[in-house]
This record gives sequence, C-alpha cells and structure tokens, in this order.
Amino acid sequence: MKLRYKFVVRNVGGKPVAVAVGMDNNRFNGMIRLNQSGEWIFKQLQEGPISQEALMSRFAAEFGITEETAKPAVLSFLNTLREGELLDD
Repeated sequence: MKLRYKFVVRNVGGKPVAVAVGMDNNRFNGMIRLNQSGEWIFKQLQEGPISQEALMSRFAAEFGITEETAKPAVLSFLNTLREGELLDD
C-alpha cells in the first residue's frame, strides 16, 4: 500500500501536519494533523509501497513494543486514511 497523493510533512505550531503538494493539492485540499506515531506511519507510506505486515513490524521495532501491541494503532490509522481515500492498497 502507499499514499494516493504526494504530501510534505511539516511542523506547524509545534505539531506535525501533512499537506498535499503540487497538482495533488488540487485533488486533496486541506491538511492532516498527525501525532508522533501517525507522523512515523505517514513517512513510511511516503517512501513507497509497503505491506501492512511490514509496516506493523517496523512500527513495533521503532517504538519498542510487540507487533500485537502495535497492530490496533497501525490498523486504526490505516483505516482513517482509507476512509479519507488517501491510501492505495
């Protein structure tokens, strides 16, 4: 899976946000507020296609938790992206 649009992630007012850039800004007009884990997941998706399983494994390693603990957080964030039609599976 990967992000449908090209985004940049910036710090605005001390909080990370993602904003679509270039022509994608015409298709997705707005910004996405992220927390620390959401920012990390978002950046992984920006790097190119990644499987859900690989994403969960990397997330668990990055945050020092088990994959079982990582699973609900990762799935919740991915579902939010899917609902917003921001993710290509």
